[in-house]
Amino acid sequence: MSEIAGVRRCLSQWLPMGTHVRVKAKVLPGIPGQKVNMEIHDDSPHVNQYGARRQVDDATFRFDTQAHANVIVCFQNVLEANFPNDGRSQTIQFKMESGAMAEDFHKVQHEEKLKPMEMELRRLAMTLDDVQDELQYLKQRESTLRDANERMNSR
Repeated sequence: MSEIAGVRRCLSQWLPMGTHVRVKAKVLPGIPGQKVNMEIHDDSPHVNQYGARRQVDDATFRFDTQAHANVIVCFQNVLEANFPNDGRSQTIQFKMESGAMAEDFHKVQHEEKLKPMEMELRRLAMTLDDVQDELQYLKQRESTLRDANERMNSR
């Protein structure tokens, strides 16, 4: 992702409530006089704030979502005083992982002294839980929409 000075750019991903999320951002060296600010929030009615950092070089955020909503990660390239706004850009490496993919399984394996097969089984179990949670949410959503459709058709 390349960020132009003074412009705010955002990326989003819809995630269900209670999902583990890991966001990594690394600002690559660029032209002097530029700083990148980063903010993470969602678009739920409560507008939950998950993190913010000024002058990001290398940042990792971990959190659990608080609502069924789009999680939005915004970057803003800010020029220091006395630097011209001449279209300077900044390159950012960005990665957002959710669910079982957001877990640090090597750390878990080391802390709990798990064998590789046990660690893989744990990862698969967490992935299966994520799929089941997503399926349950979709069933609930489908039921709500079906009920609304039936009410509208009965009028």
